[in-house]
Amino acid sequence: MRDWERERIEAEKETIRVEYRRVLKNSVSFERHIRDRWRDKNRRKNERIAELEARIRELERRLARK
Repeated sequence: MRDWERERIEAEKETIRVEYRRVLKNSVSFERHIRDRWRDKNRRKNERIAELEARIRELERRLARK
């Protein structure tokens, strides 16, 4: 293999490695963003459920007093 051919191949390998690291980093970032959004949505849902359950308990107490 000629020196210039070896250099061209090494340069292409490095270009591919850089692209691979960029794609991997973006993928990890995207997945983190999705998980964070899911956690936030789930937290809000659970808070709303707790509010509704508390309201039901209050209404049941009011009914029991009558």
